[in-house]
Amino acid sequence: MKKYLLLIEDEKLWEKFKGNLKKDINTEIIELIKKKIGVFGKKDEKQ
Repeated sequence: MKKYLLLIEDEKLWEKFKGNLKKDINTEIIELIKKKIGVFGKKDEKQ
């Protein structure tokens, strides 16, 4: 897997996002990407 660099310029938005994390940041970002591109399988749809 390739590494990525996440730059957030809006500090308030970043704090809000971090406050809503239920898992580690990498897992959360990967899940957001999967939701955006629609690759969740039936097993993953319950999230």
